Amino acid sequence: MRAIPHLAPPVSISSRAQTTKNFTLSRAIMSLELYAKAMTAYFGMYGVTMTTNPDLFWSEKGIMMMPYVKAFGAATTLPGFFARMTGLGFIIMVLGKHFGASDKTFSQQSVAFHVLSTKWFFGLATMTVGRRQPAMFTPWVWKLQVLVNIMLAVWGVQSLGGVKSAIKKD
Repeated sequence: MRAIPHLAPPVSISSRAQTTKNFTLSRAIMSLELYAKAMTAYFGMYGVTMTTNPDLFWSEKGIMMMPYVKAFGAATTLPGFFARMTGLGFIIMVLGKHFGASDKTFSQQSVAFHVLSTKWFFGLATMTVGRRQPAMFTPWVWKLQVLVNIMLAVWGVQSLGGVKSAIKKD
């Protein structure tokens, strides 16, 4: 009679191996390369949509359902001009990365944007208007933008290796 081979018990990952696996995953998430790629997509998307047609994407009736303002209008209106110039600035940042800026330099620029613009975005999020004055900005969107800015700034600082590394010139 043939012996039936004994099945080995399921192998479990040791606690050290699990810790190493988690550490490797967190390092991958916090990598400078991943942050730079994410910010390229983030600024590129905003740049293209704000430069081409901000009303189509980011107004009260926009397809993104994130109405930063009631309406931007044509490039000759103040909000329309502002949106297009901001979009152009974002495109120039992304082009700088495309034409040779290092991941570190681009990430430092991205962190600088997120940190420095948070004060203004917070002002838009908490702005109050009088009863007879129409609200141009949508506060809940700007509150969300403040939260996103803080999260992206923290991610960027972590990816750069801390605050000292984030503000250090090469």
